[in-house]
Amino acid sequence: MSTILKLEHIYKSFPGVKALDDMQIELEQGEMHAVCGENGAGKSTLMKVITGVYKADNGNMYLNGEKITVKEPNDAYGKGIAIIFQETSLFKDLTVLENMFMGHEPVKSICGIKNLDYAAMYKKADEIFEFLGITDISYDEKIDNLGVAAKQMVEIAKALTYDANILIFDEPTAALTNKEVRSLFETIARLKKQGISMLYISHRMEEIFEIADRVTVIRDGSYVRTANIGEVTEQQLIAWMVGREMGDLYPKVEVELGEPVLKVKNLNKPGLLEDISFEVRKGEILGFAGLAGAGRTEIAECLCGLMKHYSADIEFMGKSFKAKSYRDAIKEGLIYVSEDRKKYGLVVPMSIKENMTMSILYRISKGSFIDFAEEDKTVEKYMKDLGVKAPDKDFVVDNLSGGNQQKVLVAKALCANPSLLILDEPTRGVDVGAKAEIHRIVSNLAKEGLSIIMISSDMPELLGMSDRVVVIKNGKKTGELERKDFSQEQVLEMAL
Repeated sequence: MSTILKLEHIYKSFPGVKALDDMQIELEQGEMHAVCGENGAGKSTLMKVITGVYKADNGNMYLNGEKITVKEPNDAYGKGIAIIFQETSLFKDLTVLENMFMGHEPVKSICGIKNLDYAAMYKKADEIFEFLGITDISYDEKIDNLGVAAKQMVEIAKALTYDANILIFDEPTAALTNKEVRSLFETIARLKKQGISMLYISHRMEEIFEIADRVTVIRDGSYVRTANIGEVTEQQLIAWMVGREMGDLYPKVEVELGEPVLKVKNLNKPGLLEDISFEVRKGEILGFAGLAGAGRTEIAECLCGLMKHYSADIEFMGKSFKAKSYRDAIKEGLIYVSEDRKKYGLVVPMSIKENMTMSILYRISKGSFIDFAEEDKTVEKYMKDLGVKAPDKDFVVDNLSGGNQQKVLVAKALCANPSLLILDEPTRGVDVGAKAEIHRIVSNLAKEGLSIIMISSDMPELLGMSDRVVVIKNGKKTGELERKDFSQEQVLEMAL
């Protein structure tokens, strides 16, 4: 295969940070090329250099052997290079068709007046939808009415309106169900057959080994190596990413469990949950398995007062309990860490310190004044305990890697001194190194006597970290397994 895209000696710095240091990568015609590295390794920065979002400080880029400069994203589109972000860049109030041709709408002249050529747009859209196998999306539907997977397909269709022959996927499956992931992979196979070259960023090792031809590893902004996917193991790949051999990814510490901390009987929420009962013991990690939309998050939201109009007999810390609001739950020691850390967990323009202590200001204040010495002491303790990597406690959260953001979110929860911690997809969107660290933190918390409910779609994580697993399907409990009886096949059978 011939090289279609080549980057060499790429440097990119921001104030105080060297993001890319003598970086290189080659993409071949019709190749699916994975790009791996820990959060903050420089993967997204490299993609933004390729697509003209950032201008490299130094280095060369070649397209089909010709040296090029990509000045801005529209310039990249013009050269046949397009990126599909994890969070789509579509205009939610416009239709599918309008989004597909936004900024490069075909026009026709009638009596000297230029008008949009809708016939040409519909014809081109028909060709693209047929090629991608899209049959369930209307051109006239507003983007805001579409699900995540449908929006992603529109992004791909939009890229093809530019006749793109290089596509970049940045964490495309992070918010997709298993069925939607399969559908995306089928689309990728179609693109590959047509000779379209692709760069693929993902933290999910199983995806990389399933669809990639080659993989390039980046660490600390520098090129590590490129390998054919059939010539590398998962452990080798992880070791290249983190710069060391990884220990146990699931460092579960065996704990002698105490008395039940939480007892839930006959939890019902009309249309969502039906007769769900379970209990959590002191020091236990109770896993919740199930497909997306099964009702796992809704259970957590009921317990924490985030969802109303449900019925249940709940006993927490030895007394009858029903949180009227999340504030009630916090005061009683029941803390929920949402799967969407940026939307429901962190205020990303604020500092680490401000995020960690915002829910306990009442406790570290004297009258109307914050006890800053106590605040600093609290924040420094949890930054050290959880291994938050940042210059200092005043560092802005939005500038942290995904793994460190997740640690700050967990630290924020721990500042409230919980008796029960609910972790919803605790390692979603973080790299393998950060994932192992978070698992270590969770295991140590359980060892110290904290009770934990872990909701996860990552089956190895769930089975590797839990003492028991409760399986939820269509709002009903379909099974419960002890650790000694864990079987991925059995869990899937109960969940499907």
